[in-house]
Amino acid sequence: MASLTLPKIFIDLQIPLMYLTNALALAIGPRHQVLRLGITLPLFSLLALQSLYRDWSGGWGLHYALEVNVCTQMFIYFDWNILGSPDRERWRKIRYDAEEPAVNGNGHIKKKEDGVPQSFLQRAWWALRLLTGNRYVGWTQEVKNVPKEVSPEYPRLLFILRKSLRVAFFHVLREFMYSYTAGSPYGAWSDIVHLKPISTLSTQPFWTRFWWSWVGIVLTYSAMEEANAAYGVLSVATGLANPRDCPSAFGDLRNLMSLRKAWSRICSAPGIFIARDVLRLRRGSFASKYFQLFIGFGISAIVHGCASMFVHRSLEDDGAFACFIGQAAIIMVEDHVIDFGKRLGFKDSIFWRLVGFAWTVFAIGASFTGWTSCVVDHGMWFHDRTRDIFGVGPQIVA
Repeated sequence: MASLTLPKIFIDLQIPLMYLTNALALAIGPRHQVLRLGITLPLFSLLALQSLYRDWSGGWGLHYALEVNVCTQMFIYFDWNILGSPDRERWRKIRYDAEEPAVNGNGHIKKKEDGVPQSFLQRAWWALRLLTGNRYVGWTQEVKNVPKEVSPEYPRLLFILRKSLRVAFFHVLREFMYSYTAGSPYGAWSDIVHLKPISTLSTQPFWTRFWWSWVGIVLTYSAMEEANAAYGVLSVATGLANPRDCPSAFGDLRNLMSLRKAWSRICSAPGIFIARDVLRLRRGSFASKYFQLFIGFGISAIVHGCASMFVHRSLEDDGAFACFIGQAAIIMVEDHVIDFGKRLGFKDSIFWRLVGFAWTVFAIGASFTGWTSCVVDHGMWFHDRTRDIFGVGPQIVA
């Protein structure tokens, strides 16, 4: 069988080239669908396959994160160019009149929306804006339950200052979490892996795995929120985004009262499309609601599971499919328990909110123990040496 490997420069530039191919495909547009797929589908597929030929010498965690990005771009290509979501749903940037906002009868600010661009250059710019956006917030297809922390008229300089402080805070937290996990029995600095004894997390008791599962969640949270806040500063400073369109990555933690609220709404446009236009399920029905839920988590499972497969060059998914599909199953049961409680006459109260918080913390931590243990045992917490500000990292010198 002939090898499909490309010269090393293409493997090194795989992610930027996949971004550009996605932009090119959207720029060509659905009016030239045969041309679009004829040019970009073979090119995109060839670029994606380079993950199987990557000669990686860095940390396992960085390799995994890279492959997650590859799989994310694969999903974007499918959503944009096979399903045709941007054109079919007419994705448009929402513009706000900050000086004289028009207010409708309900007291909501009216929004001005750009039309879907038609020319090649306009569509190329449209694609680049979509590719570099913040979870589509500020676009007509934005997830409905993403909290908007400020109004469109919020002072830009004040927003930049607040977000800059947030970047600094989460940078310190991320550095602490890197040091803490490297100093744990299951991690190390990458330059002392051969010197530090490493334990296997997957063989530890449940509550040990539960604790380290939450440690992994906090590490991921801090890294993603640092990047998200930095994106907000840059986007607002350059005028590419309104302060309203740059919320925190994970919303308000005070709403952590159920697994559904913790995950909020998943961006499941393919699920909506299949439920509504292919299966023609009635909107709001049991089948439509949970089909979309499972499709949304299924996408997350595919992205994370296939990333592991690329890293291992096998069908090993490190438990990602069970973990993420399991979230949807738990939410479905949770919905029915909550509905049953309401029928019994239970009312919202501080007591039930505390019960919900305890349940959510347990459900998330417990359901992630398997996946977290797998990726940690592979070397997820072998970090490049960083500043150990609080002295919690390994004290071994290479």
